[in-house]
Amino acid sequence: MASRATELFEQALESARRLGAGILDRERSPHAVHAVVDGAAALADSFMDQNPTPSDQLACKRGCDHCCHRPVGTNAATVLRIAASLRERLSDVEFAATLARVVALDAQTHRASWTPTERPPLACAFLVDHECTIHAVRPFVCRAWNSADADACLRALGVDSVEMRFDLFQRTVFAGIEKGLQAAVKSHHLDAGDLELTAAIRVAMENPEACERWLAGEPIFTGCEAKPDGRRRLPFA
Repeated sequence: MASRATELFEQALESARRLGAGILDRERSPHAVHAVVDGAAALADSFMDQNPTPSDQLACKRGCDHCCHRPVGTNAATVLRIAASLRERLSDVEFAATLARVVALDAQTHRASWTPTERPPLACAFLVDHECTIHAVRPFVCRAWNSADADACLRALGVDSVEMRFDLFQRTVFAGIEKGLQAAVKSHHLDAGDLELTAAIRVAMENPEACERWLAGEPIFTGCEAKPDGRRRLPFA
C-alpha cells in the first residue's frame, strides 16, 4: 500500500509540476497564475476519477464543517487565485463584508501556533451558514481532507492526537498536486513557501496589486508563514 501511495504521490506531483511550469514558461502574469491553480485543480479531479474508494465510505457531506474550524496551510498562488475569484464575483459590499470576517479572524489567530491550546477551533472566515463560500477555489488541503468518522473529526479539534480513518488515495492525490504546483512556482524563482490561509488572504484582499507584486518578487506574504506544530500537517505518502 505504501509503495502504491508513494508512486501516486510522485505521479501527481510531476504532472502538476509540468503543467504549472509550462504555463509560467509561456506567460508570467496574474492570468497565468490563476491558470496554474485552476489547471492543477482540474488535474487533481482527473486523478480522483480513478479513486477506488466508494464515496459512501466517507462521512464527509454537505453541511459537515468540523474541518473548517482548523488552521489551513496553503501557497501564494492559491491565495491569489482565491482573492481574484472574490473580486470577480462579489459586489463591493459583499467583498467588504468578507474582508471584515477575514480581518476579525486574523486578529485572533495571527502567528498563533496550530495547537488547540494556543489556537482553539474557530470557523474559517469563508464558512457561512455551514457552507464554504470559496468551494470552487478552496485550498488543496481542504480538497484533500476527508474522514470516515465525523465524530473523530470533532474530537480532533480539541486534542493533540485522535486515531482517524481516511481515504489515502484522496489525500495523496491532493498533497502531490499541491507540491507539484509549488515546485513549478519555485522553478520560476517565485515564493513557494507554506502560508497560513487567513493571514495570507488578508494581504491579497487588502492589496489589489498583490499578484503583480508577488510576480515581481516582492515578499508581500512575510509574516503569513504557516506555523504548524506537526499534527496539523496533511500527511504525505
